[in-house]
Amino acid sequence: MDQPRVVSVMALPGTLSVAVTWIDGTRDVVDLSDPIHRFTVLRPLADPSLFARVKCVAWGWAIGWGGDDDEPEIDYPADRLWHHAQTQRSAAA
Repeated sequence: MDQPRVVSVMALPGTLSVAVTWIDGTRDVVDLSDPIHRFTVLRPLADPSLFARVKCVAWGWAIGWGGDDDEPEIDYPADRLWHHAQTQRSAAA
């Protein structure tokens, strides 16, 4: 995929993973626990009630939490999410 964009995203209960549907129709489950624990700006997402409120923002160029679709309080770019999906797919194979 040249430019990964998210069509839909949903948090998976009891995890720090999201189910993502990409613009080309492919689907992935992406574990975000590593970046959430590694980067200070993402650490609030370890709170299950906040993490559960994930949504598509910036017309699918990112996923985000809090705020509104144009200005989420925390966001994560679709290209980084795609990279995590590819890495995790390769590791599982």
